[in-house]
Amino acid sequence: MESKITVKTIPNKNETEYRMYFVQYNSTGSTGDYRLVYLPKQASRDANTIPSFRKWSVLALLLMAVLSASLFNPVLAQHETAEYRAVQEQATAAGIDADRLESLIVRAQQRGVSPDQLQGMIGPAITLAEKDLPYQSVLQKTLEGMAKRVPAGNIRMVTENIAGGITRAADVIDPWMARSEVGAMVAAVRGGRETGVAAREFRSTFIEHASYAFQQDTEEQTVREFLDQALTPNVVERHAIASVAAGLRALPEMPTSQENPGTSIRLLVRALDAGFTPGEIRQLPDAFRSAQFHSQLPADRVARGLDHQLRENIPAAHILENLFQGNVGGGPPGFTPPGLENREGRGSDRARDRRPVTPPPFND
Repeated sequence: MESKITVKTIPNKNETEYRMYFVQYNSTGSTGDYRLVYLPKQASRDANTIPSFRKWSVLALLLMAVLSASLFNPVLAQHETAEYRAVQEQATAAGIDADRLESLIVRAQQRGVSPDQLQGMIGPAITLAEKDLPYQSVLQKTLEGMAKRVPAGNIRMVTENIAGGITRAADVIDPWMARSEVGAMVAAVRGGRETGVAAREFRSTFIEHASYAFQQDTEEQTVREFLDQALTPNVVERHAIASVAAGLRALPEMPTSQENPGTSIRLLVRALDAGFTPGEIRQLPDAFRSAQFHSQLPADRVARGLDHQLRENIPAAHILENLFQGNVGGGPPGFTPPGLENREGRGSDRARDRRPVTPPPFND
């Protein structure tokens, strides 16, 4: 058992000195038994009586300082630290990276987030880790929320929604990853990694991208159709699984995806089949929007122009350059491919916002 004694001398008007002893008994390091003993100078430390003081205001101020600085703060700090560590141990046991947890705890303490609040915010990540699902986006959103001083309850709602999307995405991705064509592509691009490690990494990537698509209101059936159609013979032969992952990420960002998801699927699949790299696939949504802006054509006309360029086997870099410059149909500036001559509504904001009820037919 350890004890700590702080001695303070307080004179009164009669110049009679009194000594105050602050005694801390602590054997466990987490909680302790604290006593304040006030003794006159001539009394022994074992005395149990407290003499009267004329200046109680001075004594009250001194007591407040001692209690706040030496008593309550250490007890609360020790208690909260133990609770933070309990949250960390639970998360680490679930498989969450210890370094990221440490940074979370530090940020929580800096922002005044209690251990219970932290547990609520990262609880969804713990659940995901226990199911062997990617949890990093939940931790990242928690850090972002604390940095912006978002209320703990709001952060918890967001992380629960993210975790729900990831669980839902896994139900779509896992059967697809089990297909023989996908397994062959993973094995071909594993590099120096074991096949199982590479498959795990690709699985996490696809789950995160599918979850992102769901957050953007992409229908589950749309994601399934894209994944099924993306496995063309050319894609499988080139082992272009990374390009397929990029296409899944680009799917919800294509301007046609909300009202005409079939158009977006068809364009992305044709881009994959044409050999677009992951980086080129990721540029397609921005290139599409740029073509809309510069050409002042509605999305269905831009889609048909892009499809024409893809079928003409124009190199991916040239197609992207054409789209960014507003050259929808490819060819020399001002060239309009067959089927796009009717430019009714060009330059009208209302015409640009119109979408057909069904996707425009493509010539196979």
